[in-house]
Amino acid sequence: MSEAGGSFHSSLKWAFLMNWGDRAFSLLFTLILAAILGPRDFGIVALALIYIAVVQLFLEGGVQTAVIQREALEDEHLDSAFWLNFAWCLLLAGASYLLAGWWARLNDVPELEDVVKVLSILLVIYGLTVVQLALFERHMRFRALAFREITAVVVGGALGLVLALRGAGVWALVAQQLGFAGTQLVLLWAMSAWRPRLRFSPAHARDLIGFSSGVFLSNLGGFINRRADALLMGIFFGPVAVGLYRLADRFVDNLLDVTMRPVARVSLPFFSRLQSDRAALKDAVASCIRTTLLLTVPAMLVLVACSDFVMDVMGDDWAPAADVLKLLALVGIGKAVVFFTGPLLFAVARPHLRAVMLWVLAVLSAGIVLLVGRLLTDDGAREQAIGMAASRAAFFLAVVIPVNVAVVCWITGLRPRDFVRWIPAPVASGLAGIAPVAALDALGLLDGLAPFVALLIAGTCSCLAAGAVLFALEPRARELLRSALRSLPRREAAPGGLSPPTTTEWSMRDR
Repeated sequence: MSEAGGSFHSSLKWAFLMNWGDRAFSLLFTLILAAILGPRDFGIVALALIYIAVVQLFLEGGVQTAVIQREALEDEHLDSAFWLNFAWCLLLAGASYLLAGWWARLNDVPELEDVVKVLSILLVIYGLTVVQLALFERHMRFRALAFREITAVVVGGALGLVLALRGAGVWALVAQQLGFAGTQLVLLWAMSAWRPRLRFSPAHARDLIGFSSGVFLSNLGGFINRRADALLMGIFFGPVAVGLYRLADRFVDNLLDVTMRPVARVSLPFFSRLQSDRAALKDAVASCIRTTLLLTVPAMLVLVACSDFVMDVMGDDWAPAADVLKLLALVGIGKAVVFFTGPLLFAVARPHLRAVMLWVLAVLSAGIVLLVGRLLTDDGAREQAIGMAASRAAFFLAVVIPVNVAVVCWITGLRPRDFVRWIPAPVASGLAGIAPVAALDALGLLDGLAPFVALLIAGTCSCLAAGAVLFALEPRARELLRSALRSLPRREAAPGGLSPPTTTEWSMRDR
């Protein structure tokens, strides 16, 4: 079983292109649809999607990660994984349909029931893509995935926008999700040479399940840790507060998708290839974390600087989300610091350690959300959303970051002071991005301008200032830019060029 693949650097380039294109179009459609529909409709779909996301965790069950990580993979592994997932996705979709009413009553939003029932179709679609997607990522075929992702975002967004303009309300957002997932499914099967055969091997299934069970427990714990806020907010606050919070969270996620996640998406197959060479693995992990900090920290602080202008563009109903966005941008910085712990532990075949770690954090996270939810139940939607965002920022700073840094240092041999050395330049860059916006605001130079014009001016000044300081202070940033520019005219690596960069290429020469 083999499919053509790509080199690490080629894959990373296409992963960036995929995420940039995906997030650019996704953010554009999100802004337009949110402005048309308002916080309540947005919140209803957010509550439905968080429910679907929980069920989806049980669907994938870690099989995708197991296929990517496994050194020796046979056709019987793939066939068994596909049919196991297909049967399981049908069962979960049926269960989701039957439990839709319960979720609507739990959140006290009657309209939620029908939305969840329709979106349960997503579970069947997801189940039909797990194995093919794992193969594409295993072989680092991110060029094909980039085309698939961007096309699906455009199709789904256009469908949602047309229905929103015709007054479809919340169903425009539902159509957007179904159009996106359906297009992904069709394109993935069209581009994949692999097809499942009618056979099932219990022995090969057990092979995958042995590893994937730890991944599943880890993913479930990680999901609760990351999404306890969205999962429980509807119970305490209702759809308006959820809509304000989730839109701000969506902005942060979109920005992470164009800074951190391209590197993160390539990291698991790359780390897995280095699992037997711990010195190379250490350098690879350090390089990924440092690169991600250089990309993410300034971007998040620029988002903090521009948050008020972003929400002005959205309209008066969304103004309370500006302060939520500032706090969640700090959480985004925390995610950049800790993200590679998971791929690292999966690559060295320690998924159960990852699971234990995440479940401890998940229990703490859920407890904090429940406490904040009870304390703010009678407050307004703005205070509820801000309070939840503040609790998430404090939790990341005080608990999540120290725990993850300790684990990465233990596994790789890196030291905490390495992380400390990587922080000043990107933080200084981000603060430089805040300064011109603060000055423009203090001088009143943006007063009276159209919201979009004010955002364009503030964003441009902030980005230019942040970029200038980053390139002035950080040699690695200049090297990354030169490397990207040098790679533009080059041809793609020949099919089958799977060899990763050498240890020397990953060396921390400017550490």
